Order: sequence, then structure tokens, then C-alpha cells
Amino acid sequence: MTTRLQLWGTAALLLVCLLLLGNAIWLSPETPFLSGGPGGQWIGHPLAVDTNAILIDREQPPVFTFVGRFELPPETAEGGPVVLEGRALRDAALTLNDAAVVVEPLGRTWRQGFRADISGQLRAGTNELRVAVWNPKGPALLQLVVRGEDTLGAKTRGEDTLLQSDTHWRVIPPAPPGRSAPAVAAVLADDTRPSPESFGVPGPGQALPGRALALVLLFAASAALYLVAQGKASAEWNARLPRVTLALVTLYWLAVFAFKLSRMPVMVGFDIPSHLMYLDILLEEHRLPMADEGWSTYHPPFYHLLTGLAVALTGVARESTAGSIVYRLVGFSAGLANVWLCHLAALRIFVGDPRKVALATAFAGLLPMNLYVSAYVSNEALQSACVSLALLLACRAILDGRYPATRLAQIALALGLAILTKVTSILTVPVVAFFVAAGRWLGGEEPTERQQGYAGREEQRALWRGVGVGAALLGGVALVAGWFYLRAWIHHGSPIVINVELPGRVGWWSQPGFHTWSYYTGFGDVLQRPFFAGFHSFWDGVYSTFWGDGLLAGMIRAETRHPFWRYDYMSLGYWLALPATLLLGAGLVRLAREALTDGDTRRRIALSMLLTTLYVLAFALLLVTFRAPFYSQAKAFYILSAVVPLSLVAGAGLSLVPDALAGDRHRILRALYYGWLGTTAGCLALSYLG
Repeated sequence: MTTRLQLWGTAALLLVCLLLLGNAIWLSPETPFLSGGPGGQWIGHPLAVDTNAILIDREQPPVFTFVGRFELPPETAEGGPVVLEGRALRDAALTLNDAAVVVEPLGRTWRQGFRADISGQLRAGTNELRVAVWNPKGPALLQLVVRGEDTLGAKTRGEDTLLQSDTHWRVIPPAPPGRSAPAVAAVLADDTRPSPESFGVPGPGQALPGRALALVLLFAASAALYLVAQGKASAEWNARLPRVTLALVTLYWLAVFAFKLSRMPVMVGFDIPSHLMYLDILLEEHRLPMADEGWSTYHPPFYHLLTGLAVALTGVARESTAGSIVYRLVGFSAGLANVWLCHLAALRIFVGDPRKVALATAFAGLLPMNLYVSAYVSNEALQSACVSLALLLACRAILDGRYPATRLAQIALALGLAILTKVTSILTVPVVAFFVAAGRWLGGEEPTERQQGYAGREEQRALWRGVGVGAALLGGVALVAGWFYLRAWIHHGSPIVINVELPGRVGWWSQPGFHTWSYYTGFGDVLQRPFFAGFHSFWDGVYSTFWGDGLLAGMIRAETRHPFWRYDYMSLGYWLALPATLLLGAGLVRLAREALTDGDTRRRIALSMLLTTLYVLAFALLLVTFRAPFYSQAKAFYILSAVVPLSLVAGAGLSLVPDALAGDRHRILRALYYGWLGTTAGCLALSYLG
């Protein structure tokens, strides 16, 4: 029954995700995804690629006027109907030969577009069509075609189109009152243009000559260490390997903190002025800010309360060395806690396999997005640690088959604190509650002999006990964190407020402001220009921020990046991590198969919970880039809350090659593999401590 339920559940989840994705691509008016259309190409005003946020008055957005001209020979001016069809992102007003064009909307949103019969407004010779376009949430874009048709819609002027949107059009940008702006050539809408800032940091090819010797030495040392250790390793040593790995990784983190983070100014990090503004309101005004008071004040308060408490108790100055330590203490501790939580989870999932546990622990400890996010004043690491703790506690409950009230309260507290740290943790709450309930139902305590005599009745009771456990968890989370979302609902009309759509007249957007199929089907630019790679494609952006600080701590200029990381090693890490990425995919498949076929029902449920958490967060990351199509949205650390399942996937995937190369005859091949693995780990480590 468990397998059948898993398959049905997987199918239902995939169907829901496909429906959400289809809605974003083809239906939702709030999603500026460009696809298909009546004809012509999407065009816009030429904008230099940059990383700035663009402020916009939602009630009076700037108007861009697109101008297209076409010739109509005298002998065809009196021909059949001429029809105009088009779409504008998002609103448009048309004039033809200085007379307004009355258009017929083909639907209720910009996606369906508009249509008009313009036969009566044409004249022999040159005709000029002007389309004023405005968009309160992004760039003004136009797609349009003019063609001759008979009353049945068939073309009557041969196969020629009279006019279509392309680069021959001109665009007149808005100008201050009393002044006019010159018309410029329109450009095709392109969301894959690389940022000029991506050329400001040496890429892997430029970094390699200067670091080739270091990489060779790392490879030789790693391969030799494996050969020596393999010959002397005993069962007792192998059993100690996970603890040794955890100790080494912990020492590495402490070294990074002591030698780098303690000297790094507080004013370094993603959205740092806004996070500090949040803290200033707490420390100086002794109140929680409202969502519309600043860029980051929409965040729940748990991280800022802890950091503010540490600052208040120590009284440190923000600019001092002590300030650098205290302001980073919560985030750094949470990041290191993530490593320990991943280690403990691996011990429970990979029972009797110390190599997988060690690989999972090392992966979590050297995972760049965990390390660099934990280095900055940010709530990302604490959110992840709270979710990781909830997943670990839920795994223990499921694997042990025991659900005491204290453990349920601990899981609810961890989840509640997670959504009191960052809103996106809400996605993990129903996943954990569902699988804990399923564990109570399908993998609970073994029935007694007396209960076995009433199998049908006991199964029904088990189901209701599972429902009760799930409801208790959700209720506990609501008790811990519900007050914050109720407060937002009362003040802003919605329980969830994010900075993309903060209450108020003035909004913002950043480039590109729309997306196309090309953005989601491309990959590879990150291997040449790894920084700001999210301008080129979704996958480049995710890879860039997964394996390195690809957005340079949130800087908008490459030249202003902080000097505490070794960007040459970081660049080389993107090349070395490519095989590891493929092995992560293989590890995901391996664990998914175990989740469906393992003989232990409880382990299957625990694995299903972990993998579903990873899948839901990853899909949410993809989906949010449709709704907020900005270069900075493709951040891998938005799924840092899935670091526990990610580390388990790494443990399963990175052990595949040694498993396949077992035996003395493959000893050298294994040494080569561990040589690459050690080189990759060393390069990632040197990126932050070199």
C-alpha cells in the first residue's frame, strides 16, 4: 500500500506543479512570460544591461511610444480589409495617421491582446502607426502585425505582411514636461544578455594559469592520501571517518570566522543597508517595523530579534572588530549548525555506511552557498537551520515510529521559528506535517496481538491517529508564528507581503523584467563568466550561486566586491564542480529509487519527506522567477533550507563512483577519482580561506 500511495502522491504533486507552471507560462496576467502571439517580434526600448533596481510609479508609469511606418500603393489602398493584431506588455493606446485606433480586446488581459480593422484609416503612400505602451511592473514591450484579410480572415494581398514589429521600428522614450526625447531604434526583447559586470571578475580560463600548479599539487596530494589511507584503513578507522570529517569541517568554519569574518566590515552582504535598518528600528525604537517601511522590513522578525539582542547585550559599535563578530554571530552559528544537522541526519539515513555519512558531512561543510550566506548579516542561514532541525526531528520520529507530544512540540517549534525567520519556510510546513502524519499512519508503533485481531478497525484508527498528529503539528506552528501573519493581514490586507509588491504607490523592478523560453533552456555561460550569470539563464544563475558567491555579496558593480574571498579559486571551482553536479543528479535518482523500494517502510517515508522538501523548494525557486523575472531571483541559496536532503543526495551520488570501482583492479581509478574530489574540495575551501 505504501508504494501505491507514494506513486499516487508523486503523480498528484507533479500534476499540481505542471498546472502551476502552465498557468505561469500561458495564462496568468501577472506573469510577464513572452510566448507565441499573432505575429511580429517582441520589441522594446534599448536599455543598457545593469543590476540596479528601477523605481516606478504604479499609478503613472512611463509611456514609451513605438513608431512603425509602411507603404500602401495607390492601386491596393482600396483593397479588402486590413487588420491589426497585437499584444502589449501591459497596456497600449494606438493612433494611425494621427487618428486614434479603436481596438477590440481579445480577452481580459494583455496575454490575449487586441485586434482592429484599420481599413478606413489607411491612405495611399506612407502610413504611420504609433503605439503608446506603459507597464507599471517592468519594461514596455510590443508585439504587433498588420495584414490584409478578407471577411473570412484569409489574406488578400498575397503573402505579404504590411507591417510587423521588428528592429525597423523606432521608440520614443518618456521625457520631462516641456521637452521631447529623440526616437531610437527598437531592439528585440532579449532576457539572455550578459551583464557587463560579469566581465569584471576573472573567469576560470583566466584564473587557471596562475593556479594550475596549486591544483596539480592538490590532486597529487589527494590521490596519494587515498592510496596510503586505503592500505592502512581498518574497520575501526572507517567507523571514525564521519566524526573526523565533522571535526575537520568544524575547524575549517572556525578558521574562516577567525581569519576572515572577524575582519569583514558589517556593511558587506545582500541587502545589507535594509537589514541594518530593520535592526536600527528594533534597537532604537524598540518595536517591530511594518512591511512597507523599508526594503527588508517585510521579513518576519526572529533573526533580527536574535541579532538585535546580541548587539544590545554586548553594546558593540557596528564599525568595530567586535561589531563584525557580534553582528555575524547568529548567521554564522546557524550555518555551522546546518553542517551538524546534516551530519546527524546522514547518520540516521545511511546507517552502517560511514563513507556516505562522511561525504554528506563534507558536502554540507564546504557547500559554498551555505558558507558565504552564513558570512553575511542575513536571515537565510537561520531559516535553513530551523528547517533542518525540523527535518531531523521529523526523521527521528518517523524512523523510530514514536510520536510523543514533546517531539511533536519540538518539530512545531522549529517550523514555527522557521516561518518567523523568512516567509518562504511556509512551503516546508505542509510537507513535514503530511509525512509525519503518514509516518504515524503507515509506520507507527507495531500493533499488539490483541490489536492484530481487529485489523480493519485498527487500520482506521491508525489513519485517524495520523490525521491527529498532522493537525497537531499545524496547530502548533500556528500558535508559534500565526500572530505575525495575522498582524500583516490586519495592516496590509494580506498575511504574506514581499518586497516585490510592497504596499504603496511606488514600486520597483529590475532587468530583464520579463522572460522567454531561451532563459530557461540555456546553460553554459557560467563556465566562462561565472559572476552575474543569472542574466544569461536560470540554470546559469542557480549554478553560479550554488557553487560560489556568484552575485558578489549583492554588489551591483564587480569592482566594488569585497576582498575577503579568493575569486580566482572560486572561478576554478565552477569548472571542478561540474562532475559533482552530475553526481548530485545521480544521487537524487538513487535516493528516489530507495524511497520507493526500500524494505523499511519508515525509511521510505523519511526519504520521501526529505526528497519532497527538496523538490518543492526547487520548484518554488523556478516558479518565482516567472512572477518576479529579475536577474537576482535565480539564487540557489533560496533553497538552502533543503541543505539536509541536498547533503544526503551528495552522499549517495559522490559514493557512486567508488561503489562502481570496487576491487583491487580499480585501485588507481579510485585514486584518480579521489584526486579530483580532493582538488574540488580544496579549491572550494581556499575560495573562502585562501
